[in-house]
Amino acid sequence: MKKILFAALALLAASCNNPETDTQSLETSPTTLDFEATGSTPQTVQVKAQNVAWEHAVSADAKAWMTVTQDGNTLSVSVSDNYMGEKRIGQIRIRPTDGSKLPARSVTVTQQANPAPPELSLSVNPASLTFQGEGAAPQQVTVTASAELLSWTAAPDQESASWITATTAGDRITVTVADNPDTRLRAGNILVIPSEEAAAPKTLLVIQEGKILPPALTVTPAGPIELPYNGLNGNLYLLLNVEAQNTEWTAKAVDAEDKALDWASTTVSTSEGYINLSFARNTQKQPRSGFVVVTPSAEELEEIRIPLTQTAAPDHLSTLAGDLDIASLGLDHGYSALMPYAPYDTLLPTIQWELNLLSEGLTVNPNFGTFEGSGHRLHFLPVTDRMEANDDNLYPLADGVYDVVATKPFPENPEEIYHKDAWTIDKGTEGTSWSTKYSNFWYLEYRDNEIVGSAPIISGTVTVTKTAGFENTYSIEFDLLDDFGNRITGTYAGSIGLNVNGTRLPD
Repeated sequence: MKKILFAALALLAASCNNPETDTQSLETSPTTLDFEATGSTPQTVQVKAQNVAWEHAVSADAKAWMTVTQDGNTLSVSVSDNYMGEKRIGQIRIRPTDGSKLPARSVTVTQQANPAPPELSLSVNPASLTFQGEGAAPQQVTVTASAELLSWTAAPDQESASWITATTAGDRITVTVADNPDTRLRAGNILVIPSEEAAAPKTLLVIQEGKILPPALTVTPAGPIELPYNGLNGNLYLLLNVEAQNTEWTAKAVDAEDKALDWASTTVSTSEGYINLSFARNTQKQPRSGFVVVTPSAEELEEIRIPLTQTAAPDHLSTLAGDLDIASLGLDHGYSALMPYAPYDTLLPTIQWELNLLSEGLTVNPNFGTFEGSGHRLHFLPVTDRMEANDDNLYPLADGVYDVVATKPFPENPEEIYHKDAWTIDKGTEGTSWSTKYSNFWYLEYRDNEIVGSAPIISGTVTVTKTAGFENTYSIEFDLLDDFGNRITGTYAGSIGLNVNGTRLPD
């Protein structure tokens, strides 16, 4: 038993000391290969590997012209003919694959330059193709090689492969494109790659037009348009939005007989897509109507006719057709009267003024209380707290804001003394007699002693500010509305003559 164990240990020790089982090596023979430019036969490389697994690879720049096959430890190397006037060099790399630390080996392969290189080239005709955006038919190009030995392949580049297809047959490339989902033009390339490096690759440009959207036209608002007699929020216009697709368009405002309206008109901006419908105030007591007609240029679209109506003017006394600026009236002097004493034993808490602001050319006849000439008149009756004459025997109109209000009704109790509220002005009303026709707050226009225009003031404010250092000189600011919705605004600055109980003060 001891003899057997000893023999086994001796055998094990001998095997551990065997250099052939421990040594690793990797060598190639030869380390270089040289080929003629054309007509070269394959050559071999022997790989000597001891205790090493390995693999081979051809350098990237040589894969187009060098082919290597493996049979056991033998590599067979062949090259295609070199048609270029310069030599080419590549490498075969042999490296371990089992984790050993042996360095990789390489074999340098050289192919000689062609002493008489042929002219190799490709031509593509046409050099570009253009397709419509949708339903485009296939198109073909012809590829011509300068020599029979030259072949080629064709394929879309990576960015274009999703929508361009290229199929080859003989010397033709058939190109098809998918429908363009976008309205914008797109472009891509088909790369035509020659089989020989001596020939340059070609690029076929493919252009596809954008998707053509069908003509369309919409107008907002699309339904009937109703305009107030005096405008929209004070504006005498309305903007209509127009969305047009592949069509031009025009717009007009017409009546039922397609004639232009005399109270409404349109201006258009096709680039910004809107219609500005402007209209006049309706001063008549009946509504009026028409149409906004939008006409597309595309034959497949019909014109759009939007019914248009304007409400009748309400019952009103104003003859103004629009807003009035006080500054335009030329008011340059004033006339006023004040009755500060009450007709009863009990003094009233308020007093009422009567003011008339007049333009040049209009005067008051003191004998009859009438106004003569041609010009403008603003008549109103502000109410203030009761006052007596100041130290200068003057009755200055109190500074403050006066509101235009409806006339205060008389009290139900006949024994209660009637008085108006301070800081108010009664709104304009129309009486039935000549003397009361223009009562309280009115704007009046005269021509040759006759009233030719008028407007009752029904709401607003009058702000009075006495001018410091000047007797009976004031700045009066107006912000008023008449019974037709016209604004009467502006400021009067000047003197106001004053009569108290029939006496003009100061004398």
